[in-house]
Parts: sequence; structure tokens; C-alpha cells
Amino acid sequence: MREKGKILMSFLKTLKANKPVASLEGYFMAMLAPSKFGKTTWSVDTVREHYNGDMDKALLLATEIGYKTMDGVFAIPVTGFDFAEEEDGEQKGFIEVVDELIDNKDEIPFRFIIIDTITALERYAVAYAIRKANRDDQPQKRYTDISDIPWGKGYTLVAEHIYQQIDRLKKAGFGVLVIGHSKTKKIKNRDGYEYDYTGLNVLGKTSDIIEREADMIMYGDIMVKEGKDGKPETTRVLRFRSDGNILCGTRFRNFPAEISNDPKEFLAEFKKAVEGSSISKVEKVKEVAKEVAKEEPIQEVVEKDPEVQHAEEVEVTVDSVKAEIASLVADMEVATKRECAGKFKEVLGQADYRKSNDLDALQEALEFVKSLA
Repeated sequence: MREKGKILMSFLKTLKANKPVASLEGYFMAMLAPSKFGKTTWSVDTVREHYNGDMDKALLLATEIGYKTMDGVFAIPVTGFDFAEEEDGEQKGFIEVVDELIDNKDEIPFRFIIIDTITALERYAVAYAIRKANRDDQPQKRYTDISDIPWGKGYTLVAEHIYQQIDRLKKAGFGVLVIGHSKTKKIKNRDGYEYDYTGLNVLGKTSDIIEREADMIMYGDIMVKEGKDGKPETTRVLRFRSDGNILCGTRFRNFPAEISNDPKEFLAEFKKAVEGSSISKVEKVKEVAKEVAKEEPIQEVVEKDPEVQHAEEVEVTVDSVKAEIASLVADMEVATKRECAGKFKEVLGQADYRKSNDLDALQEALEFVKSLA
């Protein structure tokens, strides 16, 4: 038998540095958005773009029927958590499908699994958790509602049942994207201020475990503004950095706070962020400035109008304060972000600090955020 120290050194010699790969496979992502945003369409289009039209690389586990109008998508209707509610040869249970995917991974083409939607899947998980608790606990009075399970344990069980299957897929090397409906509710912080918070339309424990485990949570936002002709103009964007009043976030530090919902733009930014090759706009400007300084002669300085110069300085300061707030808020826990949103509403008149250009109020908001960071 080899000595312990020699065994350890032999083991360490086999270790290799991790190198992230810009592939959808192996990552756990979540997307929430209002109804009619086009969540399923975006997911399918992103898969088509990522795999160069090879649609058999992705499998849609459909708890809703939104995929019926989409050409070329591979989908399985999921109508139960362990097994399907009806045995008709087409409908399947969630655990049943996960078992088949893992057991047959080497023989099937699917590598990216889309769960559409987590909101509907959770309803099946609730029924499953109640049935399982009745078998395991054998209570004198049968549980009929998830709240009947003592000490609030039922809500935790639902979240754990769902994530256990997602984790199995991840460990088997599949990429996973869960799609969910968004829901806005009133939140009151400890100072008594109320504000709107938009998160997943699921139970709190389910939302918490997704937020904790997901590599990326994107929020699909529908923006309505007045167009050139005076008529409402609608645009769709994806948000990746929360300001405290929406659920979103990402482990990739270089990912932009917001992009369009164009799959090509998402995949390009995803590639840059994963590979760590993105350079911030500020760094690019500095690099260009250095090159220009080497090549261009010094130009005569033109004195600006004082009022114009002051306005530009204020604008830069406002932007820098917003950027500092964003960087601090990005890594905060949800409860702390909510507290910040309450403070923003108090000093800025709105929870979304990005919409304010009041320098003094923004600086006060920044100081508050610093006190919590």
C-alpha cells in the first residue's frame, strides 16, 4: 500500500486547469418574461443559431403547448412529474424523460434541454410532493395541500424535487434552460417602503434554488415608448443585471447588463463572456487614445463654453455614479437588492435608478448602497 502523501501527490499530478467553453451544453440557465414576450420562440431560435440549424441537438420538454406552431422543434409533452397523467404513448413524466436522457445519452443527439415552463412543471411537482409525503410520512390525516406538510417542509420538498432532476441533467453533461412566466408583486422593506418586484411565477423556495444554482438568469422585458410618428413603439430586450426590482443575474462578470433579444447578439456576448475575451468600452477607448497619442500631433486646445463644459461633466458624473451603483448591486443578495430598491424609490422617486439624472440624489443612493455592500 502506498503512503498517503504519495497517493495525494499522484492525484494532484493528474489535475488540469478548467477552461470554460462557449457552448450551451453544461450550463444551467433560466429565463423569465411576461406572457407574449416570445420566450419559447427565442429559445428555439437561439438553439437554431447556436447549432447552425441542427435542431436535433435540443429537446423541448413542453408542459405547455406553445411549441405547436414552431417548425423543426423536437418536443415531448410533459404532463406529470414522475409519470404522465395519461398513458397515450406521447405524454411523459418529467423524471421518466430525465431517466431516458441520461441512460441513453451516447445514443441520442440531444445535448441542450429546454423546460417550458418551470411554472407549469412546479404544479406537477407539488402534486408529486404531496403523494410522496403521504407515502413516506403516513400521516393520520392525509395531506391534500402542500401547506399541510408540517413546518413548511412541503415547499422545500417541491424545490428540491425539481432541482434534483435538473442537477442530474447537468452532471450528465446536458445544458439546461428553464423558461418561466414573470410575476410582479408588492414588496415592503424594513423601513416600510413599498415597491414592485418582478420574479418567477413560482413558489418562493423554487425561485430561491433556481436563483442560487443557475449560471445565468435573464429577464425578458417589453419596452414601450413613443415612436417618431407618435404611435407606441415596442422593443424587446434581455436584462442580465438586476437593479433590485427584477430577478436576473449571471456568473459571467463581463456580460452586458442589457442587450436586444436577437439570438445572434446573445450568443456573441455569451461567447465573449465565457472565454473572457471581452474588453470594456472604457478599456477600448483608452487603447484607442494611446494609439492616437502615438501617431497624432498635439492639437491646440479649444476652450469650451463654461456652461457646456459643466453640463458634460455632470453627465459623465451621473453615468459614473450609475455604473458604480450597478457594479455594487450586481453581487448583492436578493433581499439586499430589494432594500436598495426601496431606498431608490425614496430618494429618486422610482426604484429604477437608471432612469434618474439627479446627481445629488444618485450620490445619496450610492452612499446607501455602499453601506450595504
